[in-house]
Amino acid sequence: MLDEIARELGVEVEPVLAEPDAILAALEQHYGSTAATPLEAAGSAETPPPAPITEEPEVAASDFFEEEEGPAAPVVATAPEAEAAATVEPGGESIERMAEAPVKEPQVDLDVLAVADARKVAVLVTQIFELAVARKASQIHLLPYKDDFFLVFRVAGALEKVASAPLSLQGALADGFRAFVKVPPSPVAGPSLARSAVRIGEHDLAVTLSSVPTVAGQRLVVTLEPRRREPKGLDALGMSEAEVRALHAMVERGRGLLLVCAPVASGASSTYYALLAHAASAGKTVYSVEHTVVYEIPAVAQVMVDASSPVPAANYFAAGLRQDTDVVAIDGIRSVEDVHLAVEAAGMGKLVVATFPAAGIVSGVRRLLDLGAEPHSLAQALTLGVGQRLVRLNCPNCTQEVPSEALAGLPGVTPDIVNKAGLGCPNCGKTGFRGAIGIFEVLPFTEPIRARVAAAASAEDLAAAASAAGMRALAESGLARVRAGQVSADELARVLRI
Repeated sequence: MLDEIARELGVEVEPVLAEPDAILAALEQHYGSTAATPLEAAGSAETPPPAPITEEPEVAASDFFEEEEGPAAPVVATAPEAEAAATVEPGGESIERMAEAPVKEPQVDLDVLAVADARKVAVLVTQIFELAVARKASQIHLLPYKDDFFLVFRVAGALEKVASAPLSLQGALADGFRAFVKVPPSPVAGPSLARSAVRIGEHDLAVTLSSVPTVAGQRLVVTLEPRRREPKGLDALGMSEAEVRALHAMVERGRGLLLVCAPVASGASSTYYALLAHAASAGKTVYSVEHTVVYEIPAVAQVMVDASSPVPAANYFAAGLRQDTDVVAIDGIRSVEDVHLAVEAAGMGKLVVATFPAAGIVSGVRRLLDLGAEPHSLAQALTLGVGQRLVRLNCPNCTQEVPSEALAGLPGVTPDIVNKAGLGCPNCGKTGFRGAIGIFEVLPFTEPIRARVAAAASAEDLAAAASAAGMRALAESGLARVRAGQVSADELARVLRI
């Protein structure tokens, strides 16, 4: 029967065991209250309401945030469809839009692939990697689409089309990438993940290559990361002084769950490592479970667990609880077990730092509840939340005042704000952008907010409580950058999906 349901719905169906009360609570939460069900008629007891929270909150908004003059941008509750898009590439660059996008000043000639010459392919691959480093790209993508494939760079959080060629030539380039990264040949045509250290010019890089065979062709992503560099401090990531003060105080107090919520490729790992580095500098013993080690911090016990590891991340996280550490951390909550262990560790009096793919703090809390976190336990564990995005900075050499239709649609905009944007010049590769910076929202979980989490409140109710607590929303943080002329209104609207 389950196989028939899965086939009809086109999704994977997993059987689980649950108490009748839990089933009724889930039905009421997602479908509303209805007439008595057969389970109720059989005499099932009602699900007891969560116990009231009597413990004083670890933090209060007034501890960190001072009132500032001027209008505040409202907190916008994340709609369910927006939550589903939280793990989509920032900016919403679809493959269809990528197909229509022109190539700006082609610097790579993929026609070389038509000649079956391994040496020429090797030269081409080296050229692509050198260009990616020169453009400060964090990733290189090979994306198949219909009869073509696209060579794409991710620069400052956004995808940029570099070149395209017939799909029949993609295999030669993919093989060249694997040879460059020194990926051993595999007899099985399936997903692969490999890491290697390479030197490109004067840059020592840690390279991760992920390849997945799809119906359209091979989808390949290469991630480029400098090796053995020190993580940036929170202030260098774009946070305000009040937000930095809140996070530092949370780390130094050393209790509860500090949750960093952001979509993929939005800088959450940079915040994660900045928090670990500060904890280590404050004399804390730190244990971290990571799916990819981006920064190596000598004072932190770092454990890397990838998809090919026979031991799941939850097991390593549980082992960290027995290591007599002050701080346990996981860069990427991905399973129900991860959620339960994080909440349990926070209840043991440890500081838990965790990243979670979500559109923001509000949607992150809702998704944790949907994953199976017990509302009252989660409310007691949460002490501070961080939501963030990456926005591209205007090139300082070619920025000018330009009209923008997006400006009027930004939440909290005032008539005195003038839009500025980069027009494109040789210093920015004629893109108008140079560098990127984070925009943030930081939320202390005060008594009213915890009460709403314990009651499994809706995203709208949680957003209203966050606004009442004085949280500076992502839109307000980004608007401050627009006001300063650092970010264009169109870029902020792209990132916030307005």
